[in-house]
Amino acid sequence: MRYCGYLVTVILFIIKGSVCQQEFLSSPSAVVVSPGSNTTLSCLVENMGGECRWQKDGKPVGIYPGKYTLAKPDTEGDCSLTIFSVDLKLDDGEWECQVTSTSFQSQDALASSPAKLTVQVPPSTITLKTASQGTVEDQMMLRVAEDQLETITCMTSHSNPAPTISWQMGDQVLPSTKQTTTGERTEAILTHSFARSSSGQELQCVVSHAAYPSGERVVTAILDVLYKPTVSIARVDTPVLEDGVGSVTLTCNSQANPPARASWHKMGDKEGKKYPEELQMNPVRREQAGVYICQAENSVGRSEPEQTEVVVLYAPMMVVTQPKDKVEVMAHNRTVLTCQAEGNPAPKYQWIQTLSASTERTRSYTANLVVEDVGYGDQGEYRCVAINRIGGERREVESEPVKIEVTGAPQVVKQVGEVVGIHGSDVRLEAEFCSDPVPSESTWEWGGVVLPMGSEVDGRYKAELVSHPNKEDCYISRLTVKRLGLEDSRKYILNVENKHGKDMVPVLLTVKDSVSMASVISVVLVLLLILLILIISLLIAYNKQKLCFKGAEAAKKASSQEHHGYIQGASKLSLISENSDHVRPFPPSTKGLLPLDLIPPMQPQSLFNTPYYPTSSFYDKNSISFDSLHQTITHHTVGPATHNPSIGSPNTHGLPPPPSHEDENSNFQIYSQLQFPSTSNKGSMKKKKTDSALDSADTSPTP
Repeated sequence: MRYCGYLVTVILFIIKGSVCQQEFLSSPSAVVVSPGSNTTLSCLVENMGGECRWQKDGKPVGIYPGKYTLAKPDTEGDCSLTIFSVDLKLDDGEWECQVTSTSFQSQDALASSPAKLTVQVPPSTITLKTASQGTVEDQMMLRVAEDQLETITCMTSHSNPAPTISWQMGDQVLPSTKQTTTGERTEAILTHSFARSSSGQELQCVVSHAAYPSGERVVTAILDVLYKPTVSIARVDTPVLEDGVGSVTLTCNSQANPPARASWHKMGDKEGKKYPEELQMNPVRREQAGVYICQAENSVGRSEPEQTEVVVLYAPMMVVTQPKDKVEVMAHNRTVLTCQAEGNPAPKYQWIQTLSASTERTRSYTANLVVEDVGYGDQGEYRCVAINRIGGERREVESEPVKIEVTGAPQVVKQVGEVVGIHGSDVRLEAEFCSDPVPSESTWEWGGVVLPMGSEVDGRYKAELVSHPNKEDCYISRLTVKRLGLEDSRKYILNVENKHGKDMVPVLLTVKDSVSMASVISVVLVLLLILLILIISLLIAYNKQKLCFKGAEAAKKASSQEHHGYIQGASKLSLISENSDHVRPFPPSTKGLLPLDLIPPMQPQSLFNTPYYPTSSFYDKNSISFDSLHQTITHHTVGPATHNPSIGSPNTHGLPPPPSHEDENSNFQIYSQLQFPSTSNKGSMKKKKTDSALDSADTSPTP
């Protein structure tokens, strides 16, 4: 019986425990409160058999009147906790509501999920910081470098919960790195590259927090974008930048933030000398020519260089030749003369050879004169002329003379292939040659005869050697042949020789007979025929004029005496007077031939001019004159010709003398009447014999 009683008791206890177990009706939830306010964390338990307990951040919290109290301590199952004067440091955290077990055997203790109690506190400070500038307060200038990544940090402190931070520049939202919170500090880092155009704009750090009345707070910095200089060049030149005359001003302008210091330096200057931003060269000197570089520098950096070249013009100078004074060259070899000069623009060159005091020859238009196969004609002085132009004006300078001396075998430089001589006259054969050293042997050779220089044979052949008047180391070899005969027509050979070799040249002499008498007679006859035709024409014209004068005189009876005398005198004139020897066209002794004085003078060169005839002083007007030819011609004439001086004078070839000055007017009147007669005879030139005609012709003629 007793055993059954215990069993019933246990069963009843189990049933009762399973029906009355405690549990949460509501557990605490997260709550956000402001500092100093009161808040209640709700916690309701059903079938509560244990005791209420609270825990914050894993640690138990006791019940303290005035700070932590149960909301309704007299109400069964209500474990709600009221917190008075909420404090960030004391109350902010994770809160749990716990209920102890009903008994040690029930094991029905309760623990709620943590509920976040947030004490909402806005950031106490907002600060902007940069690595270069440090802290930047609100509305302060923030200096950043152009096109460089700048790191700017926006920091907040003492806020709960952490705020949300964003960046703005004007209307543009800038991306930032991930926001971080460490303890009471929250920061957002902006990494950005700013352009020069951003200078003066506002960079804003926007902090959003629920504790702010407006929901956010903004900290602003004014951007001051610093950038390295950029430079530009301003230049003022004179039209012609000539050494010692022109001028140039160079100005190096810079644009930078902060302001930069600009300067000039010359490229290649080993000293590295710097010049101010405005560089003046007045007057400019040729040593100042070169490339000038403009640069500027500030705290951000150095500008990219800009450059300009100063080109100074100057006339050629410092002409240097190689060789300097003279060079000796063997004949038929090669030599080179070089020339170099300073000048801007770069000079052009000419090599000029002096042939004589008044004769020059341009040999080259380049700096190098190359003489191939040197001959004696290349010997002499040479000058190098360096030439340029400045402002359209020619500038030039000459070098000191360089002398080329040629040595070698003799060389004939000028020859006459053929010479024509007149029978019975003298002739000279010539050839020019050059030789250095002086020829050891020089001869003329013909028909087995060898005639050395300075020798004479048969009184007719003479060899001479004279120095050339204008050419150094050159000579003129002459062979004079007197009283030429037809047998002298042959080839004459000049031989010259020195220790280096020899040369020879043939000269052909052709002897021609003198001019025949038949040719002279033919010329004279032609001239006489022309003269005869001229005389006949004059006589016919004179007779016609005489008849017209007589008709006019008969018509003018009032003045017939004066005019009749003149006409009678004129009618008695004869073109060839029989009574006067002074008006005869030719003396009787000529027998119809013109005197030799009337033949135009002929020079020997005009008679015997050939491509090979030597033009030397031997054949001047006194060597073979026309007098000798005249003697030859007159040797065949019948008798000596008497010379009439009147023949050579004008208007004396048998013509009547001209009228005197006092007769000019009368002659003019008569000739005018002939051209425009005052009376008409119906086209007839015959004089009317009727008295009526004479009376009608008595009127005065119109002059």
